[in-house]
Amino acid sequence: MISIIVSGHGEFASAIEKTMEYILGPQKKIHFINFNDEMSNKELEKKYFEIIKKENIHQEEIVFLTDLAGGTPFSTAVQMSMSNPKIKVLGGCNLPMIISTLESREDGSLETLLDDIVNAGEKKAAKANFEG
Repeated sequence: MISIIVSGHGEFASAIEKTMEYILGPQKKIHFINFNDEMSNKELEKKYFEIIKKENIHQEEIVFLTDLAGGTPFSTAVQMSMSNPKIKVLGGCNLPMIISTLESREDGSLETLLDDIVNAGEKKAAKANFEG
């Protein structure tokens, strides 16, 4: 099973966690890490490594889902992925992407999962037209 680490600025990760658990209930091998004002990049990186070590997932495939492409949670995870080909990182995470990841992470390869995640994020985006 592919492990998931969700991270973002402020309380993004913990808010997503609460919402996801409300919809799906508790899930295995998914972790949530907030990046708050008082944290440095190094402290965030340390939290990432602590989760990987604590959960013994250093030999497994890991997908980082972050709030903003290019933000600190994203760029910190990208730095980690440069030395480990089993780590993949996606920015611009939303709840449909996380639910899709949880539903399909056992069905195939890591690359297939990444395609499914991106497609879910795009397809489930809602459009509203307001006429005034």
